[in-house]
Amino acid sequence: MTKNERIISGFSKLNRSQRIDLIWDRLGLDEASRSVLDNFLHQNPSTQALFEEFSENFLTNFFMPMGVVPNVVVNGQSYIVPMVIEESSVIAAASRAAKFWASRGGFQARVSGMVKKGQVHFSWSGESKDLKAAFPFLKEKMLAATHDLTARMRKRGGGIIAVELVDKTSELADYYQVDVSFETADAMGANFINSCLETMAGVLVDELNNSETNGEASVIMSILSNYTPDSLVECWVECNIDELAPFSGKLKPEEFARKFEKASQIAQLDVSRAVTHNKGIYNGVDAVVLATGNDWRAVEACGHAFAASNGKYRSLTFAEIDGDRFRYTLRLPLALGTVGGLTKAHPVSKLALELLENPDAKTLMMIAAAAGLANNFAAVASLTTVGIQQGHMKMHLTNILNQLGATAEEKSKCTQYFSVKNIAYAEVEKYLNHIRNTNG
Repeated sequence: MTKNERIISGFSKLNRSQRIDLIWDRLGLDEASRSVLDNFLHQNPSTQALFEEFSENFLTNFFMPMGVVPNVVVNGQSYIVPMVIEESSVIAAASRAAKFWASRGGFQARVSGMVKKGQVHFSWSGESKDLKAAFPFLKEKMLAATHDLTARMRKRGGGIIAVELVDKTSELADYYQVDVSFETADAMGANFINSCLETMAGVLVDELNNSETNGEASVIMSILSNYTPDSLVECWVECNIDELAPFSGKLKPEEFARKFEKASQIAQLDVSRAVTHNKGIYNGVDAVVLATGNDWRAVEACGHAFAASNGKYRSLTFAEIDGDRFRYTLRLPLALGTVGGLTKAHPVSKLALELLENPDAKTLMMIAAAAGLANNFAAVASLTTVGIQQGHMKMHLTNILNQLGATAEEKSKCTQYFSVKNIAYAEVEKYLNHIRNTNG
């Protein structure tokens, strides 16, 4: 069979049953695997129809567990925080850290800005000085053209807040940007921003190409940027060093604090450690972002770019010891919304926001940052005391037992046996086989 004969045309026009038939015939899959697709459909037809509209070429729903972290105190307000994540130890770690800090003032947080950006990327063949001279006029024309688009957003306190011309010709011939800053209030704002940018791009090119200016303009693309360093959250916890005893294990609290501080410094200096360190932050952040129907891919991409913004990838947190006080701080860009996208369209995302008492976008940003800091604090505390595997693998034991098809009785025996032993897949399998052979 040639490669061309394997190309599938018109797949998106098929209904769900036809898509499944085609795939199963092509791959020779069995009926048992096909039944999985139907088993994960929602029992409510209208809800299922809604899910099918969320994605192209729909086959089935993919379930992810949603748990909650109680006792997350942010700026004096206590929250029960929903988190969607498949890694079993994450919510346990966040819960332990949240409860610990709740009695020590909780998480303090502030948002220093909520500015989002987008660019019209365009080429201009004329003189740079002519373009710069014409830009104040072009700016007014572009803003006027978006007046109707921004009307509702301006009523909510948002809209376009800055328009600048950026000369990039030193990096690429004839390349310029119109850099536009937006405030989108509680909305995600992606469609709003892109609509404004495309309207502005049309005006820009028409005005330049119909003017007496000696040059030709053409739009390359108009698109929002997911890099939002001016939408920044700072979140921190602090306490007296002697209060760290519940997390210090066999170490004295002061020794633990110094070791924790050193681990934080290593994550600032070493990129290999920094990546894993920041992944621990996003264990918490992403889980809240996903639960509330926001775009976790955009959040991660922005955060990692911010971590490398000074030319070297670094940790997003830093620890400080001042006398007998310990302080741990997270700074990261977050652009979240409580309006638009799936925030209200997905019934579970809507419920997640209700569990958070329907926060505005700024509050949600601070809660997500607190979840990230909670997870990272718990992870670094484990790393610098008992090691990460002790707690992580105990939580992972259930997953291993499920993979091995353990019964409820076998799970109970294995849980008791491994309560005082190191957990590894091979060891669990070995002990489980021992149980089975003994019982057999």
